[in-house]
Amino acid sequence: MKKTLALAPAVALAITGLAASPVFATTEVPTAHDSANTQPASQSGNLQKAGAQKASPQAGDIAVSADSVTVDEFAKNGVGIAGAGLERETEFKLVVAPADDQNVGSYKTTVTTDADGAFKDGVAAVGEANPEFVGKYTVTVTNAEDPKDTHTTSFEVTADDDAPETPAVDPKVSISDKKVSESDFEKDGLKVTGEGFTPGGKVTVIGAATQSPFYQDEITADKDGKISTSVKAPEAGLKPGDYSVYAVDATSEEKSDNAKFTITKDAATEDPTTPAAEAKLTVSPETVSAADFVKEKKGVTLAVENCEPGSDVRYLVNPSGKSNVTAFDKTVKADDEGKASVNVYGTSASDPSAYVGDYDVTVTCGDDKLTGKFSVDEDANAGGSDGNDNGNSDGNDNGNGGGDLPRTGTELTGLAGGAGLLLVGGAAVALTMRRKKTTQDPAEI
Repeated sequence: MKKTLALAPAVALAITGLAASPVFATTEVPTAHDSANTQPASQSGNLQKAGAQKASPQAGDIAVSADSVTVDEFAKNGVGIAGAGLERETEFKLVVAPADDQNVGSYKTTVTTDADGAFKDGVAAVGEANPEFVGKYTVTVTNAEDPKDTHTTSFEVTADDDAPETPAVDPKVSISDKKVSESDFEKDGLKVTGEGFTPGGKVTVIGAATQSPFYQDEITADKDGKISTSVKAPEAGLKPGDYSVYAVDATSEEKSDNAKFTITKDAATEDPTTPAAEAKLTVSPETVSAADFVKEKKGVTLAVENCEPGSDVRYLVNPSGKSNVTAFDKTVKADDEGKASVNVYGTSASDPSAYVGDYDVTVTCGDDKLTGKFSVDEDANAGGSDGNDNGNSDGNDNGNGGGDLPRTGTELTGLAGGAGLLLVGGAAVALTMRRKKTTQDPAEI
């Protein structure tokens, strides 16, 4: 036959099934397990008065110190019971009874409220933790003189293995981007996620520069120990460079690993309100002597600017009017500043007069077509002029002051195939274009 366990107040036991009326203890509250020594060893499963644990009832009601305790905690510390704002200096009957058919007898005692209508008491299991105590309990406090003045609450005793395990704290963080531009970081910040923090605990998220933090904020981890937030730029912004983000679990003081990222410089953008500079051609000199024109280090410089960097720049030089000098057509690349510059000169140094005359220059730079002209003059004093005068008054003079210079095959002795040619580089064919070693700024011509 299964034995029924009894509940015991500080000085007496109330055994279920006995005809005797329960005996109530005095209102004095002893320390935890103060009455344990009064219980017979054979009744180690009984309940006893315990030192009052902290409970916070509302006015006019009763409360317990914990809604749920493990059986080990119940045997060690018990559960506190307290009342507040009840009938002052009045005797109340206190009963703690099992509600889940536990094989445990009810605990009964008497408490007396003080001048504020408050009291404190407590109940605990006798001896070692016993599975018999697992279950729910009701707590009832009744005015001895007015049974209608009754207050109730409850608590539960759980098995130790029912207590949820606290996951180990192992904080980790990760970021949405390894690289972010200055403007994007100032606008949207950087998303940070993490895991392995204390569930429901506080977490400090820190954005770090080399010397000191630039951002710090405290957030709360969710029930699974995860976090999600954004690290923001300081008011003054951050310069391009390397930075990191980490987080500290406030409960365990564990620090996460560092998630590194780089802020990059914003790409240069053109102001749409500022029109692009127009391409420009400069011809220098515009008049040159025949003697200088056949010298490689002199000749005529053709320079353009404001072309598309890296684009093709086509130079076309044609003699004006009737001439045996062959036209020249050459394409070069604009540099990274949109500039290109070449020298044009004649290769037939033995007969400079073959080049006397006017020349038209056409340069194609993207969608732009630029034109210019220059003159080769027999006059030894013509060389070096870089003014706007082409050496003639109507644009049709050949630069010799006496009309067109006749050019026949016999007069162009020494030129390949009876014609003067325009060349580029230092190649040995008639008239030449020589690319400058360093692109010449038209402003420097």
